[in-house]
Amino acid sequence: PVAKMLTGRTQRVLCALLLGIAGAQAFSSVGLQPLFGLNRLAHANTVAGSRCRSSPTMLVGVPKQVLVTGASGRTGFLVFQKLRGMEKEFFVKGLVHSENGAKQLERTGASRGDSEAIKEQNQKLRKMGMPADDEDPEIYVGDILDKATLEEPMDQCDCLVILTSGVPKLRKREIVKTVLAKIIGKQRMPNFYYDVMPEQVDWIGCKNQIDVAKEKGVEHIVLVSSMGVTPAKNTPENTLNKLGGGDILVWKAKAEAYLMEQGVDYTIIHPGGLLNKPGGERELVLGVNDELLDNFGERGATRAIPREDVAELVVQALRYKDLVRNKNLDVVSKDVGAGKVTDDFFKLFSDLK
Repeated sequence: PVAKMLTGRTQRVLCALLLGIAGAQAFSSVGLQPLFGLNRLAHANTVAGSRCRSSPTMLVGVPKQVLVTGASGRTGFLVFQKLRGMEKEFFVKGLVHSENGAKQLERTGASRGDSEAIKEQNQKLRKMGMPADDEDPEIYVGDILDKATLEEPMDQCDCLVILTSGVPKLRKREIVKTVLAKIIGKQRMPNFYYDVMPEQVDWIGCKNQIDVAKEKGVEHIVLVSSMGVTPAKNTPENTLNKLGGGDILVWKAKAEAYLMEQGVDYTIIHPGGLLNKPGGERELVLGVNDELLDNFGERGATRAIPREDVAELVVQALRYKDLVRNKNLDVVSKDVGAGKVTDDFFKLFSDLK
């Protein structure tokens, strides 16, 4: 009868706790460490209420809580989907900028939590001494330029994945002008623009996320940035910096430097050109310090990588934190059929120099 009064989310947490207690005893008997060093557990108003710090031995089998920002973007959405499919390891929350983004996440089955009516009903039940289970939100609408909107989404998170970025856009008339120029044999660079400039998104917005994450005790931040941020490549002549006059690589580099100074474990991923093609079909190639921009051919690779493969790399970075702790890594891929499809991420990360 009690089980019927609990939501599926609560039942999963209870099962995880019971398994954790049994698992901790088993690990202890053979001298092994628990799988996850998480520090948060359910307790408080209900059996599965808010999370709190506890000892690692009580947390065996409890999923890491992860917030993905930019979760409705093309790469962010892929990361969100992948983590939702790994509920034994992760409880994922997504931060989006608009109602349309929230609706996109809802199509995955993710929830915004209880409605105001249900919250009010639960409050009445508790006053009567009856159990009432609140559903944890998985979707948040917020603004990375407003720290206050980041507070609740980051509550009790173990990990933060930053996938927010300035997005250069192209007006239709610019496409027409560029095509006409090509027809008459002239080279013309189309004029791009940003709705919100990279200084705001890639520097101030990113800094806000890092600051709130640090305040909330987040243990691991994965930042997806871009290749080309090293001083040798990050010049005014770089095409990415020219787009819309945004100097996007300048602001991304500044955010990376800030993250590395904060004393929070981090992993910074620099993907090559992003492809909207299927993942899991190519060999991934890792490098550092933008070396792949010049020697990708020597490594048998291209300068690009499918978004889905970047998303998988993010997920695996969360799983193999110890191998990628406080590291910057560049990633591109080989063509389909060239090389061996990457499926052993432990080896991939272990081989990173």
